[in-house]
Amino acid sequence: MKVVWVVRPAEGGILHHLRQLLVGLQDWEIAVAAPPELKDLLPARRFLDLELVDGFHPTQDFAAVRKLRRLLKQENARIVHAHGLKAALVTAAALAARRRPHFLFTAHNSLPQSPTKLFGWASNMVQRWLFGGMTTIISVSDAVRAQLVRCVPENKVLTIYNGICSSEFGLCPAEVSRSALNLSQEDQVVGTVARLIPGKGMSTLLEAVSLVAKILPRLHLIVVGDGPERARLEAFSSRLGLRERVHFLGWRDDVPSLMAGWDCFALPSLSEGFNLSVLEAMASRLPVVVSDLPALREAVVPGKGGLLVPPGSAPDWAAALLHLLKDPVKARAMGEFNRERVEAFFGAERMVACTRALYEGMIT
Repeated sequence: MKVVWVVRPAEGGILHHLRQLLVGLQDWEIAVAAPPELKDLLPARRFLDLELVDGFHPTQDFAAVRKLRRLLKQENARIVHAHGLKAALVTAAALAARRRPHFLFTAHNSLPQSPTKLFGWASNMVQRWLFGGMTTIISVSDAVRAQLVRCVPENKVLTIYNGICSSEFGLCPAEVSRSALNLSQEDQVVGTVARLIPGKGMSTLLEAVSLVAKILPRLHLIVVGDGPERARLEAFSSRLGLRERVHFLGWRDDVPSLMAGWDCFALPSLSEGFNLSVLEAMASRLPVVVSDLPALREAVVPGKGGLLVPPGSAPDWAAALLHLLKDPVKARAMGEFNRERVEAFFGAERMVACTRALYEGMIT
């Protein structure tokens, strides 16, 4: 049975999520309508070029709606599945005259916050129109679901957690991982994986590391990821005197091997829908320090698998990192707990099975 996915410009966690679904749903005929730059990143049997851009760009958005309308008529799919809010808006406009296929939307991130009351009112009206025309909405966490059910009936929103293949993690020896980065076994290593944008709160983590480094002279921070904030963060790191301690690696495809050499994982985000990197760290048997956000509370059990810290507070982050780094026995116990938790609740197989069941329920 044919399904058309509509995908906004994407990288990192969303791409990983889509690749896992494509592998797990190979017996379904899935065509992907997405920006051309994603063609080599998504192993779909059929790829349909669709110029989608983030933000509000009337001319380009209108052109995307017209093209998608033609593509959907051509494909005649039973299910149209939009990934990301921008993709959902364009899809809803393209389907407005027909609304014959089942229309699904996966909310991969928290809904945008409204800076003013007027903007909030307008945004709420648009969201009610948008979500009202959908068959089902998939949220990647209960925190995102709580936002969505303000606009639509609860029975329309289903939480399907992101999942990972835990068997891919924990295979590389720690000494091999560290040797590749010119780090010794005596060094203490904190790692993070994130897109370098303001919402990930990396400045807070750098400040916290600068505080902990005064107590732990062999501390290093590994930053995996890229983005518009990278140059500013590198300069800020230098100003903090961390030039030799912070290693910006850019995007890497060997994250499981890199994580094998870390002592703990940190994610200082200011907001999150749900985060795959946290699950990957947990699968790598790492204790985690993450921002105290609703979605991250669903993954991390405080005290057993890691610590939850107020976002934006460098002293609190420094205290949490120091607490774990000075107690390796407790840190290892947390890491083992995390591995068991990922295998029990956040496996890719479960995510694929839930999505498959949803699709099958729509065509029977």
